[in-house]
Amino acid sequence: MGKGTLQRRPIRTATGLRPGGAALVMAMTASALAGQPTTTVIAHGYSPDSKGAWVEGMAAAILARAGGAGTVYRYTGATGGWSVVPEAGGDGSDENVVLIFNWVPESASVAVGPNLNYVQAAGDALYAVLRDAPYAAGDDGPGDLVSGRTVHFIGHSRGACVVSETIRRLALAEIPVDQMTTLDPHPVNGTLDARYNFNWGDPVPVRWSNVVWADNIWRADGGGLINGLDFDGIALANVFNTQLSESVLNCCGYFFSHSDVHLWYHGTIDLSPNPSDGEQTITSQMRSTWWPEGYAEKGFYYSAIGGGAAERPAIGAGTDPPADSAPTISNGSFDQGTYAGWSYHGGGGANLVNDGGNWIARMAAADPLLTHNLAFMPDEPEALSLRIRRVGGGATDDVVHLALQRNDDLLPVELPFAAWAVSDLNPTFDTVSANVPPEFRGRTCRVSLRLDGGADGVDATVDVDDVVVAPTGPSGDLDGDGTVGGADLGLLLGAWGPCPACAADLDGNGMVDGADLGLLLAQWTG
Repeated sequence: MGKGTLQRRPIRTATGLRPGGAALVMAMTASALAGQPTTTVIAHGYSPDSKGAWVEGMAAAILARAGGAGTVYRYTGATGGWSVVPEAGGDGSDENVVLIFNWVPESASVAVGPNLNYVQAAGDALYAVLRDAPYAAGDDGPGDLVSGRTVHFIGHSRGACVVSETIRRLALAEIPVDQMTTLDPHPVNGTLDARYNFNWGDPVPVRWSNVVWADNIWRADGGGLINGLDFDGIALANVFNTQLSESVLNCCGYFFSHSDVHLWYHGTIDLSPNPSDGEQTITSQMRSTWWPEGYAEKGFYYSAIGGGAAERPAIGAGTDPPADSAPTISNGSFDQGTYAGWSYHGGGGANLVNDGGNWIARMAAADPLLTHNLAFMPDEPEALSLRIRRVGGGATDDVVHLALQRNDDLLPVELPFAAWAVSDLNPTFDTVSANVPPEFRGRTCRVSLRLDGGADGVDATVDVDDVVVAPTGPSGDLDGDGTVGGADLGLLLGAWGPCPACAADLDGNGMVDGADLGLLLAQWTG
């Protein structure tokens, strides 16, 4: 198998595990996961520019520890794609896949608007490309990278929050994670590093119920003018916490001890006397002072690749995520005017407007397109729902199209599947919905709303709010009178035959036929 061509694996949404944290973890043990191919995901923390050296050095060290059987990939939000990192070595197989989640510039939250919720949006995107990575790489790229594999997440600083958000979504999909490792987790939520304690809404990392085992390596020096710049980590609940000595770390390594934590962990992956992560080298003095009891059975040792999974210390049970805690569309209500969820990973467009304290997205001639970040659509039939209104007069031939997009050769690049004439929209918000087409269920895509102009171009203005994916199901009330009866039956029969994206196509298969008739009759109210 050539380098960079991972074997495609079937995509699935469930692993046969029952809901409930205790049941999930009891069904998953290190021995049960042994022998599976591995996936290791590394997420960096805050960074205003491209993350390269230390994350790539860690990925290469992990692959070397696995004997070189596997491939390292790097993800970039600008393209929404995985690309092979040939410098990291490996034999091009999918036996041990190491993924670098490079979420710059999102990690610095430099987009227009408040910095809130970018961690959550990054977690959405990472989850999406782990579940259905061909979205990003085509048939020659990695397939489903979490089902049927032993998965290990490693997150440093804010990257620990991204990792936690991704694992939360895997828990809701009943997909197990063998290990979560957090390195000096630093949620930017207004509680850490006085004088610099910004609040970007980062969630505190959580050991969710689908995680077999979790460890946390951290240190802290308190706030203040100088120490506040050396961002503090925190201890976490229900994980194996290891607190490093701030005074010992201050001897050498990085200028800030916050970065020394990932260097410490690197030193437990690469067991050579003086390993380098590409930015710093561990000296003999550091080997004797950072690990006075030895480094061979610390940190990475407890991972599946490290060989010490059977000797993991006992920890408490994980936390069950609430069923509605990870919506498919991140920030669908544009809360607090943040573009999180609607920028990077291919998202963008439109303007956010404060409408009497409620933030909405406005599409007009200057910004007629609104696109969400990468999102993984559920397998089961569900609908995309949103609130929409026209602004100003209704004398226009403009149309709002709802579409799903992919950028591989598995499905059309863009599939519009619903449309609303602007002249039919009300000046007050109404809720509209459309069923997700079958070919996009269980797949990763982008949700896009586009305001298309008529012969004279775009001349309308349309507002959008509360974009969600919800199990609303098909409605047989085709005429919108609140009942399902003879008028609706007449509309369905009138649309009989090929009818993609029309309201009478209740099962979303592009045809109005006997299956749709059965669905309508099942909802009959007379």
